[in-house]
Amino acid sequence: MDRFYNSEWIFVNGVGGEVTDRYFDYKTVLNAPDGKGTIYISANSQYAVYVNGIFVNCGQYDDYEHYQVFDTVELSDYLEKGDNELLICQYVCGKNTSTRSVQIPGIIFSVWNGEEELLSSNTEILSGENHRYLPNGELITGQLGFNFSYDANGEETVFSKSVSAGKQKNLFPRPVRKLIISDLYEGKICAQGVFLENDATLRKSQRMQTAFLSARRREDMCEGDSFSWNTDERCDGVYLIADLGGETNGLLTFSVDVPQETEILIGYGEHLDDLRVRSYVGSRNFCFRYVAKAGHNEFMHPFQRLGLRYLQLHIYSKSGTVNFVGVHKTDYPINYLPIPVKDGLHKRIWEVGRKTLHMCMHEHYEDCPWREQSQYAMDSRVQILCGYYAFGEYEFPRSVLYLMHHALREDGLIELCAPGKVPVNIPSFTAVYVREVLEYTEFSGDLSLAEEIFDTLRTIVDGFIARIDDSGLIPLFCGKSAWNFYEWQPGLSGNGRHETAVYESPLCAFVSDALRCFSKICEKICPDSADYYLKQSRQLADNAHKAFYDEKTGGYITRLGDEKPLHQLTQAMMLFSDAVPQENILSVENMLKSSELIECSVSMTIYAYEALLRISDDNREYVLSEIERIWGRMLSLGADTFWETEKGADDFDYAGSLCHGWSAVPIYIFSHYNLKK
Repeated sequence: MDRFYNSEWIFVNGVGGEVTDRYFDYKTVLNAPDGKGTIYISANSQYAVYVNGIFVNCGQYDDYEHYQVFDTVELSDYLEKGDNELLICQYVCGKNTSTRSVQIPGIIFSVWNGEEELLSSNTEILSGENHRYLPNGELITGQLGFNFSYDANGEETVFSKSVSAGKQKNLFPRPVRKLIISDLYEGKICAQGVFLENDATLRKSQRMQTAFLSARRREDMCEGDSFSWNTDERCDGVYLIADLGGETNGLLTFSVDVPQETEILIGYGEHLDDLRVRSYVGSRNFCFRYVAKAGHNEFMHPFQRLGLRYLQLHIYSKSGTVNFVGVHKTDYPINYLPIPVKDGLHKRIWEVGRKTLHMCMHEHYEDCPWREQSQYAMDSRVQILCGYYAFGEYEFPRSVLYLMHHALREDGLIELCAPGKVPVNIPSFTAVYVREVLEYTEFSGDLSLAEEIFDTLRTIVDGFIARIDDSGLIPLFCGKSAWNFYEWQPGLSGNGRHETAVYESPLCAFVSDALRCFSKICEKICPDSADYYLKQSRQLADNAHKAFYDEKTGGYITRLGDEKPLHQLTQAMMLFSDAVPQENILSVENMLKSSELIECSVSMTIYAYEALLRISDDNREYVLSEIERIWGRMLSLGADTFWETEKGADDFDYAGSLCHGWSAVPIYIFSHYNLKK
């Protein structure tokens, strides 16, 4: 049954200016004769539902104008028989980011009790802009979007009738389960003291990062067991740091009592390497602002999931009480399969790798929960493969791959991040997408996804074939938007932009592999085309071998013009894509294991390990020792989840992520290759 046949997309009347980083409220009376009801809802960009003033649920599945996803949320536990107040709060980002793309702002909903419709969205619904959320304009990161400032002293929302949003209905049910939003998960205060402002003209994240902190023992500044303080020290207020005990996802929440209107800055992060939360990193701003009213304040922000371990509060008051600070955890409901390894170190690597995967699993797989929450094709391939063995389910990876299919661009490439929209693209990641789909069909036995998106896959591979020039190779993509990235290592990070033909072996290998994978898909769906794409794959692989093989060293150069082999990944990709003739495999294998080359970063070890394990069982001990060295070191340094790179938080000018989905590689390697002690 169409739950929206009486509903229309609506929006707030009289909204002037650009609808970017703004908040809106919708309220109505919901009559529930039996005290039961279910709401079906979709919103751009995010929603939060309240019944009779009590929070019910939130969390829009970010989507596209042509693929609008709606949620099904049970209201019965919150409804009373008869009239109830239904409040829906909406956040509109209005900016293209890695996590979402700009759409027409609006909400649509209906409430049903079984087959009886109780309410539908229409222009009679009252709505208005929530001005307690203040004009802000500061990005957390370019990937995540905006942080917020909120004034609890602001005027209440002024309501009037809504207007049509001017959106067509293209609604689809949520393809994965809703997140489980927990009760309060309270942080434990692990540091406290007083602070002095350094420069009040800076953005809020910089103010927090540069403030002068002076630690105090808790018993020297607090009354009793609670965090209540009353100080006459020369300071601007007190600070505290709360530890959530490990990497966590959740919605910010806190409760404070203050005697007068008070500014509070709230920062968050994954570590305390600066002896404080790293709230400001380059252009990144991991800090929110809340202006408390005199008396009791209790606040939850339902529109932005945080990835963090620590929260830091700067409270601009010399007296007051913090009742609690923490998050409502947001976990995807998934079952864990038994751990198949018994060795103590390997078991711990598996456990931490599994937690890393789960922390990067929400509406879709995401690279990291702290800094980006973005879905990339290359990252998600590692996550999906590991998830098959950690969770043993196929619904989630299917939805991930289907969402990326909706991100096909006119040039035949997949958007860098689905469902986001960004000004750059990594062509090799689109090639990886084809392999992901093949692997899904092989692991799940479900051919329906490949059948449904077959035209998208064909468009991709035909686009790559069309780019192969007279050299028989595929040149790097040109222009400012082309990011010819493979991994975060010198010479492979794609920092240069090119306007003339440049040839690199990794791109040829990725594309050759994509063509071979599509040939295998064709065997099941379009057999007459399979030989054609396999031939194209072989020709590109053969040409790559001839162009990039260095006879002197017995390895492959990365770019035409290089004097010698430089990268382990180059050797791995040529082996992985079956581009290496049989007589050269041993020398390339030895080159791959050479300590003289720039080694694979954490993300790309999967290709190196697979290439080696396919060649010979003799490489099992080598791969095991590498896993123990790399992941064991992270554990020895206290990793609760595995890092973006081996440098940890210090990488990327001190913006390295300490929880990154692509670092779960050992789960797949241990299981798929039965690599166990």
